Amino acid sequence: MGHLRVPDRELRISPMKRIDFFQLVQPLTEKLYSMAYALVPDDLQAEQLVIDSMNAFLLKEKKSVLNKEVDLGNKKQAQLLRRNYYKTLLRYMCDIGVRRSSQLGEASLVNDPEGFRAFYGLDPKIRFVLKLRFENQFNVEEIEEIAQLPKYEVIEKLHNGRFLLLNDLNRGVDV
Repeated sequence: MGHLRVPDRELRISPMKRIDFFQLVQPLTEKLYSMAYALVPDDLQAEQLVIDSMNAFLLKEKKSVLNKEVDLGNKKQAQLLRRNYYKTLLRYMCDIGVRRSSQLGEASLVNDPEGFRAFYGLDPKIRFVLKLRFENQFNVEEIEEIAQLPKYEVIEKLHNGRFLLLNDLNRGVDV
């Protein structure tokens, strides 16, 4: 554990512990839940997907996360770490969520309380890419990294998703 002497305060830089990780990502839980719900539109399944994504992330990235020397008092460093962890958690969530959604099938669409049948009727990967782009404001390159898709597929899913949603909206409008 290293100590740095800085005027007016002492910084303690130490390896991150599991509790530090959870405190760091805690502000992301609502956003993570929203993304999970886009993949599996069921409250309980979405909550479980967030938990599973965090566990998979910690299991596979344990050495790089928990052994990282960090100063959580440094807001800029914490914010940068949080953003990187968010993107990585989303990558795990996409992988797990798409598989889980295919297992659940149409049964998960029955619990659509918000009435967004057109959106939840889309392929889970398309829903995920649309939420990444339009709700989270990720650019195509970031979506490519998170969803682990080639650039042309990201663009295709964005285009097709918007087209299908607009098409469904136009069908509901009588002229």
